[in-house]
Order: sequence, then structure tokens, then C-alpha cells
Amino acid sequence: MRRTLITLTLSLSLTLFAGTAWAGPGCGGTSAVQHIFDAADEDGDGALTQAEYEGAGLQEFGVSFFDSDLDGDGVTSLDEYQTLYDMHHPKRDEAEV
Repeated sequence: MRRTLITLTLSLSLTLFAGTAWAGPGCGGTSAVQHIFDAADEDGDGALTQAEYEGAGLQEFGVSFFDSDLDGDGVTSLDEYQTLYDMHHPKRDEAEV
């Protein structure tokens, strides 16, 4: 169930938000990336272990856990996840038209 929820959340965010906030500036919204990351971070320590990453099904979107661990410390941080997300989902003004 948790994996399905994360997969649906990720699919929705990729389709609708492409890295923008769930709510507008000043609304206290959480970014799509933060939301996905928090849902996968089972113990809430701010880092995804391989078990958390794969348990959430994040590797099914084309980036393995080992590729997501950019600094090689054995976990994926929110900053690393955001970097990967931004690489694969350029903002509208950066995307080719």
C-alpha cells in the first residue's frame, strides 16, 4: 500500500508539478520532491537508505539507489534527490520548446 501511494504521488507530481510547489509561495506548501522524499523516508531521519528507496519503488523511475547516492555515503539525501529530480525535469523556462 505504501509503495502504491508513493508511486501514485510520484506519477502525479511528474505529470502536474514538475518540481513546483504543491501550493503557491507563502501558502506553506511542500514541494513535490519533498513530499515524495518524506513519504519514502520511513524513519524520518532525512536520508533514504537503499531499503527505503527501493521499498518506495523509486528505482522504477529510472534511477537506481546507487546512482541516487551522489556523494557515495550510502544514503540519498533530500539535496541529492532534488538534484536528480531537477536533472530529469527541467523547469519550463529551461526546457527546449
